[in-house]
Amino acid sequence: MDKILGNKKSIAVFVLPAFLIYGVFSLIPIFYNIYISLFQTDLMSPGKFVGLKNYLNLFKDSTFLTALRNNIFMVIGSLIAHLPLALIFGNILFQKIKGSHFFQTVFFLPSVICGVAVGLMWSFIYNSEFGLLNKLLEVLGFGNAQQAWLSNPRIALFCIIIVVMWQFVGYHMIIQIAAMKNIPSSLYEAAEIDGASRWIQFRSITFPLIKNILKVDAVLIITGSLKYYDLVAVMTGGGPNHATELMSTYMFYQGFRTLKYGYSAAIGVILLVLCICAVAVSNLIFKSDPVEF
Repeated sequence: MDKILGNKKSIAVFVLPAFLIYGVFSLIPIFYNIYISLFQTDLMSPGKFVGLKNYLNLFKDSTFLTALRNNIFMVIGSLIAHLPLALIFGNILFQKIKGSHFFQTVFFLPSVICGVAVGLMWSFIYNSEFGLLNKLLEVLGFGNAQQAWLSNPRIALFCIIIVVMWQFVGYHMIIQIAAMKNIPSSLYEAAEIDGASRWIQFRSITFPLIKNILKVDAVLIITGSLKYYDLVAVMTGGGPNHATELMSTYMFYQGFRTLKYGYSAAIGVILLVLCICAVAVSNLIFKSDPVEF
C-alpha cells in the first residue's frame, strides 16, 4: 500500500475518474458560460460577439442592481441569522443534557426537506387570508399586526430570510457540534478542576478550537445565500415589484423567459466572482493558526 501511495502514476490513475467527472460537469460549463457571456445570443441562431457589453449593460440595469443589493442583504441576514444561532444551539446541545440527540434530529430535519416543499408550506403560513401566522396573531390579540406578508415590499425579503433560517440553522448547528466533539474532553475536565464556568470554557476552549470549522461554515452560508433560487421562485417569484429579486431568479428570467442567454450568462459569471470573493473574505476574517491537541 505504501508503494502505491508513493507512486505518482498510481495516484493519478485513482484521481483521474473523479477529475474527469468534475471537469465535465463543473469546469467545462463554467468556461462555456464565460464564453457565452461575451455574445448576444438565444442559442438557437448564430450569436453576435459583443465583448463586455453584457456586463456594462448589467450595471445600468436597475433590476439587476436591485437583485445584487438583495443578494448582499441576504448574505448579511443569513450570516447574522445562521452562524450565531447555530453556535448557541450547538453549544447548548453539546452539553450532556437530556434529549440532546432528539433535539439535534428535530433541528436538522428541515434541512433535508425539498426547498420547493418548504417554500409552498411557508407560502401557506404567510397567506394573508387563511395563513397560520395571521390566524395566530388574531388568537393572541395582535390582530392589528396582520398583513399580506409576502406582498409587502418592505418585509417580504425578511420573511424569506426567516424561512431560510428555519430550514438551515439545524444543518449548521450539526456541523459545529461535530467540530466540538473532536475537542479532547481532557481540556474541559482540566478547566472544570480549575473552576472555569461554562462561559469561560466556551470562550477559552470551544470557540478557538472550532474557529477553522466556523470559517468553512461561513463559506457555506455565504455561497448558499448567493445561490438561493427555489424558495424565492416558489414563494414570491422575485416580487412584489422585484423586492425579493435575487441574481439567480433574474438570471433564470433573462435566460429562459426572454431568451437572452448571453445576458443571463453574464449574471452567472458575476455570481461566480462574488462566490470566489466571499471565500477569500471569509478566509481573511476567520484566519487562525493550526490547532494541535
